[in-house]
Amino acid sequence: MTRSRPAALPKASILVVTYNGLNEATIPCLDSVFERTTHPDFEVVVVDNASTDGTPEHLSALVLREPRLKVVLNRKNRGFAGGNNDALREASGEILVLLNNDTQVSEGWLERLCGPLLRDRSVGLLGPVSNSVGNEQMICTRGGDPAAILAEGRVWTEAARGDTFETERLGFFCVATRRDVVDKVGPLDEGYGLGFFEDDDYCIRVRNAGYRLLCAEDVFVYHRGSVSFGKMPEKVRALLKANRRRLEKKFGVRHEPTHPRERQLDLAEACLAGGVDPRKARVKASNRLAAAEGQAPRGMLKRWRFEARVKRIREKLEMLV
Repeated sequence: MTRSRPAALPKASILVVTYNGLNEATIPCLDSVFERTTHPDFEVVVVDNASTDGTPEHLSALVLREPRLKVVLNRKNRGFAGGNNDALREASGEILVLLNNDTQVSEGWLERLCGPLLRDRSVGLLGPVSNSVGNEQMICTRGGDPAAILAEGRVWTEAARGDTFETERLGFFCVATRRDVVDKVGPLDEGYGLGFFEDDDYCIRVRNAGYRLLCAEDVFVYHRGSVSFGKMPEKVRALLKANRRRLEKKFGVRHEPTHPRERQLDLAEACLAGGVDPRKARVKASNRLAAAEGQAPRGMLKRWRFEARVKRIREKLEMLV
């Protein structure tokens, strides 16, 4: 597959849904987008879901100063799916990027997200790697603040330049697609209420429509995680259970994705399979191994199998010159 940059990049719409978290999430997120996005033609569409912490007032003032910003102020909380569907209706770009308000982007992120979607029309959804996500998009970081974590992300993306891998699901903290995909698949399912599993739902629908899901390993997006839902754990547990049942009933399947630690080991092994620069393989495989070990199983048999697999990977790592 050619890695050349497209001759002309189409307009991109970055869609952000907010619900409180103004100072700790929304302001740093939007600052990073406007400061670090070098894509020549983009807009930001922010939908606020009836925040009560000054977010509507801040956005109303910001839109007067920033011509690339559109703002929708909802009178009630329409949830993740509802808010993003509102943003999709306002968006005018060919490339559509759903971005959580508790993220911070890195330099060059948008161009590298656009590339695979424009080069290969079989790709329906594309996501980055991150420090906090519930699948194998997560890489191991140890920094204590966003700046330190973003610096670690730059080390990773330099080692992973041009690399992608196919996956069965993507975290919607940051996910890119094309307008033709949304036109074919439709909007997010708002039946999941305030959130959870609407991203898994959409991934299944996109795959069922014949598209592939890719992770672009040379794009890193910082994700704080659990800004809104982390403040109401009792609601989270109930919502998770109810929405899982809804997803399984809708598609007639038991929803059991491959455990992230197994996928981390799969990716570590792929790095060491040959044909990869040894320095690059060492950085990536070591990181994937550390991420997997952070999720080691507790059961005796599973742990024995896991540790045996880890040992084999370590032995291959030691053989790299």
